[in-house]
Amino acid sequence: MSEAENDLAALVRTEVERQMNPYQIMVVDSLQESGTVNLRWGEAIINDVSANQAYNPRAEGDVVLVLQHSAGWRVMDKIGGPVEVEVPDPVDLTFGTPAPSGYTQASVVWVKDGAIYVQTGEGPAPGPEDPPKASRPKPVSLDTSSQAGYRSGRKDGSRVAQGAWPSYPHPYTSIWTYGTRIESACQGKTVDKMQIRVARTSKYHGVSGKVRPKLALHDETSPPAKTPKLSNRWDGPGLGMGDSKWITIPDSQAARLASGASRGVGIGAGTGKSNYLIATAGCGQIKITFKS
Repeated sequence: MSEAENDLAALVRTEVERQMNPYQIMVVDSLQESGTVNLRWGEAIINDVSANQAYNPRAEGDVVLVLQHSAGWRVMDKIGGPVEVEVPDPVDLTFGTPAPSGYTQASVVWVKDGAIYVQTGEGPAPGPEDPPKASRPKPVSLDTSSQAGYRSGRKDGSRVAQGAWPSYPHPYTSIWTYGTRIESACQGKTVDKMQIRVARTSKYHGVSGKVRPKLALHDETSPPAKTPKLSNRWDGPGLGMGDSKWITIPDSQAARLASGASRGVGIGAGTGKSNYLIATAGCGQIKITFKS
């Protein structure tokens, strides 16, 4: 049998095996905002796979059953272990006529949602000296006032991207700006948590797997003509194609934004497909919660 005949026989055998066993077990690598999922199959990434409505909620790391059919792949459902029912500890009940030694007599028994509370006495009433509890400031959400991308030292449009790959050999640096609204929103308050939403476009670019946004702070209230300086860098979590996450800004960086020492957030990386990331036009929002 010739080499071509051997290759054809192997192809036919693979297709027959696929049709006999169209199901595979894969792991959810990331979620797309559209509702589809990106799957990891060994070392390969399969992007933008539809899923049955029954597979809900969906999360990264889920082990799922996947069907390959004529139109492609489809996630059937999550594969889980047996359901473990939590059995509550038994309650020790003893009945008798004399008063038990070492017990406290109950005044009232209260029941709520299956729980039992035994009141054994009167609690202290709140005194006038107790100060009223201060209300916590409401959370704040801020949209960007503008965004811009930079290459070769100067502004290169409004597309937010980081890094470079062969089609774009000059690395991108990009920023989101907010004017002075972050500082104004935090004035007189103590920040509990500050987050930024970063979303990666689902259009193919760079690598199929996750890319970590290389985040940093900048001092600009609006996009300058030349590439701004980025400082106080940190890495965000990996984003798959079409994926988005609310990324917590580290405390030290959040403090600089709250005080006005820094004005906004940017992304930037060197060359290499593993660092190349294009963000969607609608991300960069800031969400702030306060302690007081």
